[in-house]
Amino acid sequence: MQSENLTRIELLRLLDELDSATGEWLSVFLRWDSVQPRMTPAMLLSAADECVVSVAAILEDEGVQRSVERYGTGLAVFRSLDATYAVVPPFPVLRDSARVGRPETGPLRELLEQRRCIAFVLVTWGAYVAGLYEGLQYVAHKQGTGHIHQHTKKGGSSQARYQRRTQGQRAEFLRRAGGHIDDVFGAEQIDHLFFGGNRLILRPLAEECDFVRRHLPVLSPRTLLVKRATLSSLDGALGQAYTSVSFRV
Repeated sequence: MQSENLTRIELLRLLDELDSATGEWLSVFLRWDSVQPRMTPAMLLSAADECVVSVAAILEDEGVQRSVERYGTGLAVFRSLDATYAVVPPFPVLRDSARVGRPETGPLRELLEQRRCIAFVLVTWGAYVAGLYEGLQYVAHKQGTGHIHQHTKKGGSSQARYQRRTQGQRAEFLRRAGGHIDDVFGAEQIDHLFFGGNRLILRPLAEECDFVRRHLPVLSPRTLLVKRATLSSLDGALGQAYTSVSFRV
C-alpha cells in the first residue's frame, strides 16, 4: 500500500475529494482498542457487521500496523470498488462505526476542526519550551535553557568526574524546567499532551513536573521530532500534531 503523511489542509482536501466521489462506499471508523492485534474483524463491531471483514487485509498491512501503533488514535477506512483509502488520524476516533453509501467524512472533519486544548512539552538536553494552544490558536509558552557539559576525555577518574557532573547538571536542568512549566501551566486542564525531543527525557521530566505527570493519560504515544527545543520549534510541533498518515490501494 502507498502511504504518505498529510498535513491538516491536505487531509481536508482528501475529504473534499471523497465528498464528491460517486458510487457506493464503505466507511469504517475504528477506535484504537478495536485495531489491536488481539482483535479479529468479526469482533470489531458485532457479528452482524460482516462488511468490516472486507477491510481485514488493511488491518494486517505492516505499514498500517506501525502507524496505528505509533499514533494510538485508531483508523478510518473508505472503500469502493475502484479505490481504498485508510487514514490514521491525528486525534483519537471516539466510536466504532460502519456505513455503506456515500463516504462518511464527517467524523474525520470533526477531529480536525474541533477546538481542543493542546499542550506541547519539547525538551532536548540544555533547552526546553512548553506551549499551550486552543485549536490552532497560540495561548502561552515558557522556555528556558541550562548548561550541560558535552565533551570530555575518555578514561580514568576524569571521565568518572565528568559523568557525575553531567548527571548532576541534567538532574538540575530537569528540576528547573519542570518547576518553571508547573509555574506557568500547573493550573491548566488540557485535552492532549505532546512530547517532543529526546524521548529518554520524558520519564525523568515527569518525575519533576506535576503538569506532565498529571496529564500522562492524555499523552500522545508519538514523540515529535525536535532537533533543538526553541520557541520557533513550537510551530513545527503544532503541524506534526495535526499530521495524519494516509494509505491508498
